[in-house]
Amino acid sequence: MAARPVRAYVRGPMPLLTQRTATTPPAVRDRGRSSRRVTCDVWLLDLTDGRWDVPRAAALLSSAERARAERGTPAVRRRRVLVRAVLREVLGELLATAPGEVPLDRRDGRPVLAGAAAGSGLDVSCSTGDGLALVAVAHGTRVGVDVEPQREQDWRDAAAEGWLAPAEVAAVAALPPAERAGALTRRWTQKEAVLKAEGVGLRRDPATVPTPGGDAGRAGAWELVAVPVPDGHLASLATGRPVVPVIEERSPW
Repeated sequence: MAARPVRAYVRGPMPLLTQRTATTPPAVRDRGRSSRRVTCDVWLLDLTDGRWDVPRAAALLSSAERARAERGTPAVRRRRVLVRAVLREVLGELLATAPGEVPLDRRDGRPVLAGAAAGSGLDVSCSTGDGLALVAVAHGTRVGVDVEPQREQDWRDAAAEGWLAPAEVAAVAALPPAERAGALTRRWTQKEAVLKAEGVGLRRDPATVPTPGGDAGRAGAWELVAVPVPDGHLASLATGRPVVPVIEERSPW
């Protein structure tokens, strides 16, 4: 599958996308010339688009990946197949390898490159939420990404669930009522992104992950930035080094 023109995201509904004049994946093939470059690309997938060819996508997966996808409901299977296929396609382009031959493994629940590709300097993270998926590929840093549908949740309920630190509860409670639900979702995406970047997931108490209280900032050793996504969702990216992510749409095939 050849590389497609990259689309830069313009905030608003999914159709509002402006096409770039060229494809600009992370600098991996020329890393001998720019080995210290830190980059991060995030691909957006509209999983609700009926044009996705799921059988074609499934053919790119390993037998273990297909078996894992089959353990879910039809909707879960479709989601897992498409996200993993796009991850393989993206990595194949960057590594000059056929998508089905990209040496992918799972470690602590997250996808990792194995074999010779383990030394490529690439790190990956994926997330799905209510019909939207994100595939993040970073070069030169660890990465974690999380996307969530924005839900109306009372801050008292969130506090009772225990995933907010006391200072975070107080900060959310002090906001105007109309801003609290968005602030809760933003903080959750930031915590999830950090936990994914760390490779520990929810084995670490989310309340111990500090959040900056805005769209961007630091959480311990991690840099946090917001990922622009369609209305109704919020997404955050965590990286071990400062980076300006390039946001792109992956068209169905």
